Amino acid sequence: MAGSTGKTQAAEARRDLRRLQETRTGFWRAVIVSSFFLVVVGASVFLGAVMMIGAFRDQDSGLHADGRTTRIARALHDGTLCHYVVIDNRTAQALEDRIGRCDEGKPKPKPVTVPTFRWGGG
Repeated sequence: MAGSTGKTQAAEARRDLRRLQETRTGFWRAVIVSSFFLVVVGASVFLGAVMMIGAFRDQDSGLHADGRTTRIARALHDGTLCHYVVIDNRTAQALEDRIGRCDEGKPKPKPVTVPTFRWGGG
């Protein structure tokens, strides 16, 4: 009788160990699936926020067409870079504040070609 009791206890121990392993496996599967969905939802929220910010910036560009803004360009010490500030005339808030090349708003000069005269027109 003692031998059969030992066999049942060993079988129960193996069954308990298997249940514990299945429980751990189920837990880690749930963690992996949940983290995947969290990453997907987080990425979509981030991309949505980026798109909304871009839409708000595009709305501000309508202010330039109405003449509601003023652009101020001030040359820095080196002479090649300028500090550009765009100000809303009604609210007196700076809409854009950046540093760029001083010649970016100027049209490029056309190359001067010296006319040459040729006999025969060719």
